[in-house]
Amino acid sequence: MHPRHLIAAALLALCSSAHSLSLAEPVSAAQNTPPALSLDDALGIAAASNPVLRSAVASTNASSGAFMQAGARPNPNLSLLQEGLGGPDRTSTALVEQTIELGGKRQARLDVASYGRQAALASLDGQAAQLRAAVITAFYDMLAAQRQMQMAQESADIALRSADMADKRARAGKISPVESTKARVAAADAQIALASARTQAALAMEKLANVTGSPEVRNRTVTGDLDALPEIEPLPALQSRLDESPASRVAQAEVLRSNALVSVQKARRIPDITVSAGMKRVWTSGIPDNQAVVGVSIPLPIFDTNKGAILEASHNAEKASADLDSEKARLQLELAQSWSSYENAAQEGRRLKDEVLPAAKQTLDAMLRGFELGKFSFLDVLDAQRTLFQAQSQYVKALSAAHQAHAEIGRLVGTPLVANGSGATRLN
Repeated sequence: MHPRHLIAAALLALCSSAHSLSLAEPVSAAQNTPPALSLDDALGIAAASNPVLRSAVASTNASSGAFMQAGARPNPNLSLLQEGLGGPDRTSTALVEQTIELGGKRQARLDVASYGRQAALASLDGQAAQLRAAVITAFYDMLAAQRQMQMAQESADIALRSADMADKRARAGKISPVESTKARVAAADAQIALASARTQAALAMEKLANVTGSPEVRNRTVTGDLDALPEIEPLPALQSRLDESPASRVAQAEVLRSNALVSVQKARRIPDITVSAGMKRVWTSGIPDNQAVVGVSIPLPIFDTNKGAILEASHNAEKASADLDSEKARLQLELAQSWSSYENAAQEGRRLKDEVLPAAKQTLDAMLRGFELGKFSFLDVLDAQRTLFQAQSQYVKALSAAHQAHAEIGRLVGTPLVANGSGATRLN
């Protein structure tokens, strides 16, 4: 039989088997299959189920209690004093004592708690942005793994068909048995690559389930456009947004909080006064008499002037200011790196799509035509197929890297966990 007829017959058999398998699928099984998971679905599940985010929400809610407690005033004291338990001469005194804070201590505590709550809210936004980046990365890793598995399946099918045809031609004496053996080895390698791709897809699904915090994700496939790369702003525009990023806001709130702590320590140098008022009942020779009692208590700051605490708070404020500058520099560098990574990955993907993949496909088609005419061996065809598969894999990896870099940019600038969709540029 002519080689062209062998190839046509193999392709026809493959299409027929695939068609029969699709028709044999039970309708009930398709109906029971859970719906595919989109990126918005994954983000929504993570917002409701991720334990790290729930912990951050609880921590933020706790800061409201700290603010409430900071505004509480000192409780009054009730004291009772009895002099003499019996007899005609005895005294009973009842006093209510109230400490009055001076020097703005209460307001200073409220400022500290207020800035602490600002830091907690900014930290919550940071956790949400970090979770968003992790979900997007895991989602597109899963999409890439599915694409890799599909390409590995196609490559394994072609390698297997080529090996079968090589066996037939070897038995017919048209090619060397060594060439047939090499074709079988190549088919086995393709099956190993397919098994590895399936393992990677299972691992990617496990990572997605872990980051969303929902085990139900494991039973669903993901759907999305891996080739559509999100648009990003120019680097200067992104850098101007860093001052409002969660990490910057946390550092800024810590500076304000540390300065407020200095005010707290300075206010503690001013002593509080305690006023008391009450009634004293005196029995003299059995005759009772009532007397009003008032008093004032003022500590004398002779030995403890709180200088050490003030010095410590001042240096902590200097540290917080330095940490803010360091955080800004770190964010600038990481943003520049992520922006460059996105641009490099996007350019690599475009070049692979526009130049490498078409050339690899043309080479494979030419090898197939040449094989039909007896000009090339099966190994040449398999080598061209391997080159195309590697180029496709590299293209998928470039797309995945671009999506990961874009997610990292969103984390740095503080993109909310559930945001409105943005424009995208599709590479093919």
